[in-house]
Amino acid sequence: MKTRWEKFYKETPLEKIPWNKTQADYFMKLLNSGKLGKGKALDLGCGVGKKSIELAKKGFEVIGIDISATAINHAKKNVKEANIKVKFIQGDATDLSFLGKGKFSFVLDWANLHCVPKTKQKKYVKGIVEHLKRGGRLLLRCFNKYKISPNEIGFITPMGNIYLFSNEDIQALYGKYFTILEKNRSKPFRHHYRWFDEYLMERK
Repeated sequence: MKTRWEKFYKETPLEKIPWNKTQADYFMKLLNSGKLGKGKALDLGCGVGKKSIELAKKGFEVIGIDISATAINHAKKNVKEANIKVKFIQGDATDLSFLGKGKFSFVLDWANLHCVPKTKQKKYVKGIVEHLKRGGRLLLRCFNKYKISPNEIGFITPMGNIYLFSNEDIQALYGKYFTILEKNRSKPFRHHYRWFDEYLMERK
């Protein structure tokens, strides 16, 4: 997985990376409304750091994590240009043990879960829970499973499988630890037949 993502970021111009163009309207709406809280934030699968930077502009103390060293290098350049402070770490979001025992008040998973291998999804969620304060917020974006795409695997990419999630799947993974506060659905600019579901959750 690490090698595949590194290859992708090294070979793909930034302007051709789909998620650098994907709208983040719901994220910005929540950020501007104050519903994401304040304090220490963790951005999982931060890519080139665009959303980490937006969080920092709103006063969050941000750590952004990505499995690709090249993505992290891009993120460091972007944060320098933005003249704002964000800490970026190259690491695997399915094993957050390298973060130690620090607790976050907000975790952002903007289209990272659906790239996590099926065998690691429960561990991934547990890692989030262990690093998020009680009452802290989680914003999750993932591809939705619906009638047109009822299968677990939505499509296959050079980086691996992209998984789809129904409401029931999300409840099964997160329901023990989180209360869903609100849900949004948005249409990506590229895959016109697939939709994102976005969940704002609070840790129990």
